Order: sequence, then C-alpha cells, then structure tokens
Amino acid sequence: MISDLSADPAFDLDPGVVHLNPGAFGVVPRAVLRARNGYQRRLEANPTRFHRVELFDLVNRARAAAAGFLGTDGVALVRSASEAIATVLAAIPFAEGDEILTSEHAYQTVLFACRERAHVRAAPFPLDAGPDEVAAAFVAGLRPTTRLVVVDAITSATALVLPVAKVARVCRERGVPVFVDAAHVPGHIDQRPADLGVDFWVGSFHKWAYAPRAVAGLYLAPRWREQVKPLVPSWLHPSAFPRWFDHAGGDDYSAWLALPEAIDFWHDAGGWDAVTRSALLLDRGVRLVADAIGVPGPVTPRHAPLMRLLPLPRHWAPDVAGARALYEELSTRHRIEVPVVRWRDDPYLRIGATIVNRPADYQALASALSQHRSHLSRTS
Repeated sequence: MISDLSADPAFDLDPGVVHLNPGAFGVVPRAVLRARNGYQRRLEANPTRFHRVELFDLVNRARAAAAGFLGTDGVALVRSASEAIATVLAAIPFAEGDEILTSEHAYQTVLFACRERAHVRAAPFPLDAGPDEVAAAFVAGLRPTTRLVVVDAITSATALVLPVAKVARVCRERGVPVFVDAAHVPGHIDQRPADLGVDFWVGSFHKWAYAPRAVAGLYLAPRWREQVKPLVPSWLHPSAFPRWFDHAGGDDYSAWLALPEAIDFWHDAGGWDAVTRSALLLDRGVRLVADAIGVPGPVTPRHAPLMRLLPLPRHWAPDVAGARALYEELSTRHRIEVPVVRWRDDPYLRIGATIVNRPADYQALASALSQHRSHLSRTS
C-alpha cells in the first residue's frame, strides 16, 4: 500500500498549488503516466503492427479491467460521458414532440446533447431532498411523450448522491428507459450498473480512479446491445457489442491502455479504505472552512463521499461574473483550485478531497476566504 504520498510524491501536481477539485479532471499518478508513455512508445516503434495486430488485445485487456472494476460485463470503452450520451441518443428514434426528462442538477454538456434530439424537461428538487422526494420529482415529470430519463448518480455541480435505482424502478414500471450519468462514480462509490435496473450507464475513470483523461466505461443493458452503435464506424463495425467500440481509426489509445495500471494504483493506494479516510479528512476540512467564514456546514447529508457543497454569502458571488471573479482570486492570488458554483442563484464552493490532500489544504482555504471576507467588510 502507498502509505505517505507527501514524503514520496506519486504525482506531478504543483506543490505550490492547493488542489481541492480532483473531481473535475482527476489526478494521474506518475506510475500511470509512465505506463501510458510506454504504450505510446510501443506504438511509435511500429505503428503499422501496433494498430493492426497488437492494439486489439491491449484494448480488450483494458475493457476487461473496466468491467471487473465495475463488477459487470456489458461495458464498452468510450472517452467521456458526453460521448456516451450522444451515442445513446443517436440510437433512440425520437419523433416530433418527444421529451427527455432530467433534473436541474444535470451536467451542461449532457443537457446540450439532449436538447439536440428532443425537448428537455427538468425535474425540480432541492439540495436537501431525500430519496423518496427525488424519485417523486421524476415521477411527476414523466409524460406520455417522455422517451428517456437522464439521472445523475452523483450530480456534478451540486455533489449529491441520487437514488438512481429507485428512479429506475419507477421509470421501468412506466416503460421509460433510463440513462445514468455516473461520471463521478468509478473509484468514488461502489455502484454496479447491472444491479441498478437501468438501461444505460456511463462512468469516468479519470476523476477518482486515477486513469488518464478520456477514459470512460459505457454499460448497456442486454436489450440495447445490438441497437446502440459507435458514432464513428471503424474496421470493427461488422462485429458486435462491446468490441465495435474498441477502435475508431488511427487514434491514440494509450489513455485506455493504461487503465489497468490506474486501477492497480487505486487498489495499492488503499481502495475503499482510502476513500473513507479522505472523506473523514474532508468532513473536518469543510467544518474548519465553514467556521472560519461563519456559514452553515454542507447543505445535505446526502453528499458524495469526496465532495461537499458549502454555501457562501450571496453577496460574495451575486452573479456568474462574481463567481468567476471569486474563483480567479482563489486561483491566482492564493493558488487554491476549488470551484465556485451557482445553483438557483445562490453561490457555493464544491470542495473535494483525495489521497493527495492534507489538513493544511483546508486551513489554506479557510485563511483565503477569511481574508476575502475582511476585504469585503473594509470596502463595503
């Protein structure tokens, strides 16, 4: 087990920056970067043989690692949740007047893709909604014209864990397929897509499972595996799911190929025990920040283990420009990376944790925000 990452750095992160936003783009260990670079060198040594012969077994190995980590078969490799939703939407025959039901918490690029295909309706529920309230909101949003429900396993901006199995159950009773945006799930919460009763599920491996960026797993329920095809046809197009997702031409597949090494690192770094330790650190850190600036703690007990949504005084970021300005102040003046998000016109910090974080990171954020509060008091 990797026991002390501060004494023996496993990452190339700038030590002069406080990294409290691992859920956005992840952190890639040096060991995984070395593995990826090894695959790239292997490609460049003999591009023809690599692409025509060697690549397919390597992708199969990576896909098997993804399926094993998620505890299910029926997983194809894709590059992102955005690619996955676009792929699924292309397989559904929408007609004029058809609708897609999602929530106010949905990820923007997923919404953009949905709006290209159908009218999008959002199920409203507050940040502190319980599982029954969330499921009821989706039920209330269903219409005879609803052709797809899109629900987040963990909401991106608001860091909520949603009851996807409960939502899937009520939708299945009404014959509506369900797509789960589980971008934040792999390596973060133990969720097996085949056990949820959903039709489609996508999880990103770069956010919490230490993979290079552009590595995601798309699960399809058996009834969809002949219908959902890659957006880009390739030489594998005559094959079947999941193999026809394995190749999209002369691309760089090294990020995919390094997935087994990333999963090995996740286990070596402590696996679920490490998630628990980071979650406890985050609890203490967020409490410290909240006390320092005089705000309540996290908005809900149903937050993701490694992300918390902390409310800010509204006048700190009264609009989008204000949120951007606060982020820039924290990033450039204090060298702290933490997202400032807005939901229903209220500002929040989405504070994260992973194995690289230490108590001093949250002390630095508390100090920076205290300075910001003092500055606002002097200038108001």
